[in-house]
Amino acid sequence: MIKAETYSILTDEVLFRLFQNGETRAFDELYRRYWELLASVAERMVTSRQLAEDIVQEIFLSLFDRRLRIEIQVSLKAYLMKSMKFKILNEFRSSGVRNAYRKQVHTHRNMFAGHHCHYHCELKDLTSNIELSISMLPDKCRTAFLLSRNEDLSYKDISGFMGISISTVEKHISKALRLLKSNLPVSDFSIN
Repeated sequence: MIKAETYSILTDEVLFRLFQNGETRAFDELYRRYWELLASVAERMVTSRQLAEDIVQEIFLSLFDRRLRIEIQVSLKAYLMKSMKFKILNEFRSSGVRNAYRKQVHTHRNMFAGHHCHYHCELKDLTSNIELSISMLPDKCRTAFLLSRNEDLSYKDISGFMGISISTVEKHISKALRLLKSNLPVSDFSIN
């Protein structure tokens, strides 16, 4: 049995192996080491402390649940940071669909205020078309598009976040716009 004060001087790799072998105090030490770092980085990316903390909590919960199946090929810190990036991208994707829906609901509510039944039919069709069109975009195009349009990130920020060049971001967004325009009626949905 390892003394509690010893955990703080062990390497991440040793702690993770101990944790995989059932030593929960090793997990507690890893949590203590990386919670604030991950929460701070996540908060800068999502601009909400609560959402950042929720994301970090999900990362540690996943690490705990999958501890016996995980084989970390890089440092634990790099693994946690990459996990956070994927969680944030997933959050952007899902919030992008929600935001697109909200924007269209607001626009169409004003347009169809006097035509209640017609409004609901149009709204349902439009919502389905938007969600389907966005979901059919290639992953990187969808991610770049949602980060640009729904999270209001600059191409430079998207480039840094996705780890690609600014020109590649531009190509992904142009492709996304082209595909969305071809899939959605121009009169119903303006995405420029």
